[in-house]
Amino acid sequence: MSTMIDNLKPTFDYLETNLMRLVLEMAEKMQEESISLNKSGKYHRATSAQIKIFDTLRGEKRSISSLSRKLGISRQATHKTVHQLVDLGLLKLEKLKNSRDKIVLYTDEGKRARLVGAKNLIKIEKKIIQDLGKEDYLNLKRILLKHHKLHETKDKMLS
Repeated sequence: MSTMIDNLKPTFDYLETNLMRLVLEMAEKMQEESISLNKSGKYHRATSAQIKIFDTLRGEKRSISSLSRKLGISRQATHKTVHQLVDLGLLKLEKLKNSRDKIVLYTDEGKRARLVGAKNLIKIEKKIIQDLGKEDYLNLKRILLKHHKLHETKDKMLS
């Protein structure tokens, strides 16, 4: 394993197996599976853009501007998708004082939808456990959490 680390070189083989590609591909597959599981449930009409808004909120309040920055899409696209979710009764908007921006919040129905999403994620993770085995799954999750917490702490220090 150390030889893999010692021999990191910009080759075509490296491009096929680099960490970013592997993590993004896994995330994309998990998102596709989540959308597929959604298709048979109450929220079967949810679009991938709407699901991304939900995922990005992570149960917290955020402004539309903050969501667009985090998603890397225009404020107008974010606004449109948020309003679709407002029309569905899953989100609500509150005006910020002294600002044109609005805060996006979950409704009670939106909170219930998040729990449906959590159940779907558990199904997906159980499939990953079957593929990798419990020990490798737990190691993968531990490593990703460690990296996440490290960068979360650094981000808080910078802001």
